[in-house]
Amino acid sequence: MQYFSQGTGLILWTLCVTAACIIIGVVFYSTRRRPWTGQALVPTVLMGLALIFLAITYDFPGEVAGPALIPRLWIFCMVTLYAALLFFTVRGKADKDPRAGRIGFVLLGIGCMVCYYFAIQYLGYFISSALFLPAMMYLLSWRKPLLLFLVPAGWLAFSYLIFYRLLYIQLPLGFLENYL
Repeated sequence: MQYFSQGTGLILWTLCVTAACIIIGVVFYSTRRRPWTGQALVPTVLMGLALIFLAITYDFPGEVAGPALIPRLWIFCMVTLYAALLFFTVRGKADKDPRAGRIGFVLLGIGCMVCYYFAIQYLGYFISSALFLPAMMYLLSWRKPLLLFLVPAGWLAFSYLIFYRLLYIQLPLGFLENYL
């Protein structure tokens, strides 16, 4: 499996996973399950990405409880849940695909996430998250001022206590790093 974790093997693995996703999409689109094509493609593509990331973990150091353990655990859980979603979609138990919505709204959300990604580098995780979370909540129609404050505050407190203090994970501090 290590062959698929880098270089030509990773490209080959990615092409195989992409081909499988396309085949599943074509099969759904060309059968009586056409109304569920989107519901099948989302877990299929996410499962494909998870399998690509799984292949990448085989390039990590090979310790028993090393750096590959947690990503593989998450990937196992994700693939299991995506497979369950795909199973229910194949059985027709999932909802049919919703009608197409406003693509500009989706692009605005993606733009906010890209800005958040770059803001983390300069402003740090805590400040950029304090700005991003209420902005996205407002964009997604959460208009209650108390929730716009409490949810981000709770997430930031959780992140600080669990990741920063308990697990000693160094979250990016941005320009605050010079002052702490």
